[in-house]
Amino acid sequence: MKKILFLLVVVFTLISCGSTNVTKKGLVEKYSLNKESAHNWEESMSKVMVAEATNPDWYGEENPLVNFRKQGKMSEKEYYFLDYLGKTPANEITDDDFDRFTKILTSYVNKMPRKFIIEVSNIKDPKGLVDYMVKQAASPQLDNPSKYIKEVVADKEEWAQIEAFSKQSDLTSKDVKKLRKLLADFVKRSNFYNEQVWYQVEVSDRMTQLANLAKKQEKTKLELNNVNARALYLAYPQFLSKVDKWGR
Repeated sequence: MKKILFLLVVVFTLISCGSTNVTKKGLVEKYSLNKESAHNWEESMSKVMVAEATNPDWYGEENPLVNFRKQGKMSEKEYYFLDYLGKTPANEITDDDFDRFTKILTSYVNKMPRKFIIEVSNIKDPKGLVDYMVKQAASPQLDNPSKYIKEVVADKEEWAQIEAFSKQSDLTSKDVKKLRKLLADFVKRSNFYNEQVWYQVEVSDRMTQLANLAKKQEKTKLELNNVNARALYLAYPQFLSKVDKWGR
């Protein structure tokens, strides 16, 4: 009996984990997709993808179809098919063509979620970054990200490494790799982002977007990564590449 209950729990868990993917039928019904939508594929697909994305970093805050082509997520075969739909009057699009259109759209929506991993190339000014972090952490300002990272997120050895980097005249390639690893480790931690602290940096739409992303209490690893990667960038935008340029 215990084995049966255990198996049922496992099956339920697997179903729950897989339920995040959208379905073709669900998208068609939710957005009233029809053959006119297929004909106007650039507009309709972009609209659906933006609406379904919980994080604008997934498509770089640009047209998601353009972003997909840059990332190589749209094949030439798919592009030529969609281009054919755009040149075909809606009343001449077949049921099979419409079905293929909705399948492509569904696959694109499900491909959007991505994990962001900071790379060495994403640190535009390593020395400037560590100098800024140390200076900001010592600031009399009540709250700021660097002070919060020093006091809450980093352990003594990690912060000592950042201070040591700041005392150097410049950082070697080996040093930058160590700095990248420190930042990547910070992003993995559940205590990295604090809404009140980050609002001390600026009150803006992008900070509000971040706060909304972070509202969910029990986050998946992907959700935690998305929140913290954006938080790291918004803390130091002058020193880091935009999040959509990070690795995955």
